[in-house]
Amino acid sequence: MRTPAGGGSGRKRVAIARTKPAPVRGWNAHDSIASMHEADAVILDNWFPQASDIMLRKGSAAHVTDIGSGAEVQTLAAYRPESGNQKLFGWAGDSLYDVSSAGTVGSALVGSLTHARWQHVNFTASGGGHELLCVNGADDMLRYDGSSWTTIDAGTSPAITSVATNTLVGIHVHKERVWYIPANSLDVWYSDAGAFAGALTKFPLGSVFKKGGYLMAMGTWTLDGGDGSDDLAVFVTSEGEVAVYAGTDPASSSTWAKVGLYTIGTPIGRRCLEQLGGDLLIITTDGVIPCSRLAKAKEDRTVAITDAIQTAMATAVQLYGSTFGWEATLFPAGTMLLVNVPVASGLQQQFVMNTVTKRWCRFRPMGANPGWPANCFEVFNGQLYFGAKGAVCKAWTGTADLGLAIESEVLCAFSAFSNSNVTKHFTMVRPIIGWDSNPAEILIGVDVDFISTAPTGAVTLPQSTGAQWDAGTWDQSQWGGEIQLLKDWYGAEGIGFTGAFHMTIKSSKSNVHLSAISYVFEPGEI
Repeated sequence: MRTPAGGGSGRKRVAIARTKPAPVRGWNAHDSIASMHEADAVILDNWFPQASDIMLRKGSAAHVTDIGSGAEVQTLAAYRPESGNQKLFGWAGDSLYDVSSAGTVGSALVGSLTHARWQHVNFTASGGGHELLCVNGADDMLRYDGSSWTTIDAGTSPAITSVATNTLVGIHVHKERVWYIPANSLDVWYSDAGAFAGALTKFPLGSVFKKGGYLMAMGTWTLDGGDGSDDLAVFVTSEGEVAVYAGTDPASSSTWAKVGLYTIGTPIGRRCLEQLGGDLLIITTDGVIPCSRLAKAKEDRTVAITDAIQTAMATAVQLYGSTFGWEATLFPAGTMLLVNVPVASGLQQQFVMNTVTKRWCRFRPMGANPGWPANCFEVFNGQLYFGAKGAVCKAWTGTADLGLAIESEVLCAFSAFSNSNVTKHFTMVRPIIGWDSNPAEILIGVDVDFISTAPTGAVTLPQSTGAQWDAGTWDQSQWGGEIQLLKDWYGAEGIGFTGAFHMTIKSSKSNVHLSAISYVFEPGEI
């Protein structure tokens, strides 16, 4: 005889405890919410995935303020000489500023410019002298030689002839030559080896590409990760065609040849290229495509390094693809690659990949905190900076954003805990949290059956018990700032076939890590 559902057998329900890892595999915006790996995250906002845990992202601080009467800083460029001090420069409105030293900005170095969107390279000539070369497609080329800024055109010394420098919108260094891209053209111009100026030589590419359009950018793809004969020149058009050339001298057919022509999604913005190791990444409407996978890019969308977040990437491109500010930036000290996603003026988010684990997360505005409102990024003296409204900010520093608490959210992958046919009554949860002081607010909960609900269970971390320097007993007191672990159980109610840990944190003074989550539930009947 069948027994009624709900326990007619009279057996006593027994609570079961299960432990799951923190979502170290990062943000999954590709797979079905019902088929994710247990270490994935449905939401991973303002957390950074690491090999063994996830960490609350670091903050940002003002570096240089009062720039251009509140104009948006749209370009940052670091001058990196072979010896001596580095310099950082920023463009805002119609002017160029030195933003190397923290504080209030000084007077503009160059004014009366058409706009603040510049492309730039560092270049050392064969005869000596290190240059920062900058173009924007509207103003004459700017050159910084370590001491002063000058313009470069056909009438200056040194001079660039054959092409007007105020038409140049792209610039790149490849095989000891400086290459220049004019606006709205499929031609590219290059200098003699070891020089940036003089009579440039035109290299026409109009007959190479089949879809027309114009050149967007040029980069270098290094097959072996070194600087040798296998450094390939990569030209990307506005229509998503990529031409790859090998060789040293474009004027000689015996030393220069096309090795491939590929089709990808259309590139997003002039700043669509970034080097990652020996590979070259291209931001496109199909995601971020590495040149090492160009041959399969159009047929196989999974070749994009953004494949794990492709739904979010595609949505962002569709909504904001025409907005200025798309840019990929490698930040080696933070082991991260940032893809800046401009939503609107003063409102940006970043898709961020751990370059070691290749896992993704998202940095975004939450609550009263605007996040990192970055128009552009630059690495200066090994640290990460971004240009914002009237300011340059240092990123990935401290535990707050300009004094505002960092707000974050994590929703782990839903799990059926080995049995998808049995309901579970979740009663308790234990997040394994490491912290070094007291976050302002932590809310936790267990979501069930793929429905996201704002967590409401409050968690209070005890104040740090660390001793103050010169006040505690040596070798007995725990020094302040050391990581402590929270391993307490908290009530978390939910009934469903699947469950997922959900947590929000609002903190302005703590480094926080999440390494694992334990659940307690009572299994029901089928």
